[in-house]
Amino acid sequence: MEKELKELTDQETGETEEMDSSGYMTVKLSKPYKLDGKEITEIDLSAVENLTGADMLAINRMMKRRGNMDASPEFTMEFAFFAAMQATGMPLEFFHGLSMKDSMKVKTRVNYFLLS
Repeated sequence: MEKELKELTDQETGETEEMDSSGYMTVKLSKPYKLDGKEITEIDLSAVENLTGADMLAINRMMKRRGNMDASPEFTMEFAFFAAMQATGMPLEFFHGLSMKDSMKVKTRVNYFLLS
């Protein structure tokens, strides 16, 4: 599983990042991000594992209210951000403010979790 995620991360972001099996849901940011006066250098997405089907339905409802009508919404950046928001308690605006590279890392981790 670790090797598959590393290969997927390399393909999506063009970067090599070392991950151990316990930290594969940790996203190391390419540059520090300020949130409420705190400097954030990584995001722990491990709580995504605790989300439920009810959370997934709530995320899909939020996406529909925002006009997202994708055939597979769970594989979109928007879904990944909502799931990360639910799992971390960080505001959606935090994820919207990430660089494109870091946004892809978040999306990759959430998508990989859903597919594994």
